Amino acid sequence: MAFSGALTITDLDDFLTPSQACIIPVRNGKAQSDMTDGSTEIHIDSDNNYYEVSTYSTAVAGPSNPKAALEKKALERAEINLNDCLACSGCITSTESLLITLQSHLEVLTYINSISSPSIDEATPPETRRPFLSISPQTLASLSAYHSALTSRPPLPLGLLLRRIRHFLSAKERGSWTVGDTTFARHLSLRESVQEFEERRAYAKGKWVDRTGGQGGYTPGPFPVLASACPGWVCYAEKAQGDLLPLMSSVRSSQGVAGALVKQYWGEKAGLKPNEIYHVTAMPCYDKKLEASRSDFYSEAHTTRDVDCVLTTGELDLLLQDLGFNPYAPTPLDHFSPSSSASATAPWPDLLTPAGTSSGSYLHTLLAHISASHPRPSALHTRKLRDSADNEEYILYDPDTNEVLFKGAKVYGFRNLQNLVRRVGKETGLGRGKGAGKLGAAVAARRKKARAGAESSASTPGTGATTPASGTGADGVEVGAELERLKRWEEKKMDYVEVMACPSGCVNGGGQMKPVTPAAAAGMEVDEEGYPRPMPDPGTDTAKPKLGKEGGEDGEEGWRWSTKEWVQRVEELYWVGEGGLLTPPGSPGLTGGVEKAREGEAEVKADELAERICRDVEDTLGPQGRWEFLRTRFRKVEGDVLGGEGGVTLEAVTW
Repeated sequence: MAFSGALTITDLDDFLTPSQACIIPVRNGKAQSDMTDGSTEIHIDSDNNYYEVSTYSTAVAGPSNPKAALEKKALERAEINLNDCLACSGCITSTESLLITLQSHLEVLTYINSISSPSIDEATPPETRRPFLSISPQTLASLSAYHSALTSRPPLPLGLLLRRIRHFLSAKERGSWTVGDTTFARHLSLRESVQEFEERRAYAKGKWVDRTGGQGGYTPGPFPVLASACPGWVCYAEKAQGDLLPLMSSVRSSQGVAGALVKQYWGEKAGLKPNEIYHVTAMPCYDKKLEASRSDFYSEAHTTRDVDCVLTTGELDLLLQDLGFNPYAPTPLDHFSPSSSASATAPWPDLLTPAGTSSGSYLHTLLAHISASHPRPSALHTRKLRDSADNEEYILYDPDTNEVLFKGAKVYGFRNLQNLVRRVGKETGLGRGKGAGKLGAAVAARRKKARAGAESSASTPGTGATTPASGTGADGVEVGAELERLKRWEEKKMDYVEVMACPSGCVNGGGQMKPVTPAAAAGMEVDEEGYPRPMPDPGTDTAKPKLGKEGGEDGEEGWRWSTKEWVQRVEELYWVGEGGLLTPPGSPGLTGGVEKAREGEAEVKADELAERICRDVEDTLGPQGRWEFLRTRFRKVEGDVLGGEGGVTLEAVTW
């Protein structure tokens, strides 16, 4: 049996089906076959067993080995587990059968049944763990859009939908769940991201002080900081771009922080040990199942994980359907205000939504922080790269001095990640981005052409309007000064990149609800979760259907499981809390500077609670304990995957 040694760019999709072959080289590590006297073939019998059969000619076998031509050897099956997975092709983010089996709504149903109907078998102890469900805001937005389209009724505000799920699952016959969302955990993650960024700036200036007492062996990494909230990107970086790991943010994702909050903080307040809690999260993508399996999120002392089971949005919907949930049925919690609901039935504030993006607002939180720290008003310039909303550059600068205060980027979608790897590699000398060969020459040519264009016309920041190459621009700024500003922007290296593997970010995760289409009602093929696919799967044909403009950016993304119109609908609902628009999803920066994140009552309470939790953790476990609570580590994976011995090397990839 032979495996392909090359991976083409057409095999790299953000929404992939099991019809595509996994690119991980499968090796079982066993000794070489003793059939060394000639070539062999792989035969498969009627029971799907594999045998290696010698094809050595009987004419030359000789009397010493008369059975050579008939010799066959049973082959062991090669297996790929969670730690082997690259999360890049073939099985992750669409219908990952293995993960659905290991972490699925059926497992949660089994748990609920064991609570409501304890086993009388003495060999099976009764289930005593307390259940806790953490729901992501992207999941709530997707469920609201789906049920609205399915029933032709108005979409439910996310706060209302969350409270109805909370009330429904709190019933004793359904397990007496405690239900919260992950936005407070994200709030902690964002605060820690700012802290980490300042640590790296201090370290670069030689002013960093190790507050852990050297116990953790932690040293701030270099710039640019690469966001690590997306487990698909993290898995790819660890197994294919290990040299870039020093750039990765060490801050836990919202799910990682939620796991620590539930098992450690909430559990302690409730008088429970970590292994006495059954923690389930509902997330927009399958890759979160991989994240929950990481060794950093496992307690050896209590033999339990921070997150016991991860459900995708579709799996949560199936669970609620099986339990008889009606999202449009009124509940006693419907008329509660968010603050009263949180204080009465949730352990922390509900649905905190910072300004920025629906994927976490990590970049925009830093923009707001840097702007607020600067003594004078700042301005923000944004530009799309290759005319893509998934590939944008953000430059925060002082309009009086033209000083560049911060340069960041938003990079979504696997294909944009390839360009990010090359760009970061060129700027830092890390990774395989340096020496990009023909592709690097092509990129250099485009940049040279762009610079030539900049010399003939200048762009007014934030408007996209052009002014002549000489004289004074429309805003009264000399074009020469404008060209100098553009030059500074070009020379400035990146400070931070918000990276997501899915185009359009987390609202478009592979585990989100699929669009309701007329074709679905006509009996279209269903996926592993039982939902109709919006378009037929071509089987082993890897050609990607195109829904966008032919040959354009939209078409190249290969939107197999969703559509841009559907994702835009989910994006709009993401920003709806108790019925009103919380924060527009656009750029946070405007003419007078960068808007600061909302400081309403919920945000103030969230800050107070976050500071109290961090103090409690430090008082109990010391500074190193706080680091373990909010941070994680990344490790370069060698061997069986990209770049390892016997694996697919980057040089073998056809771009």
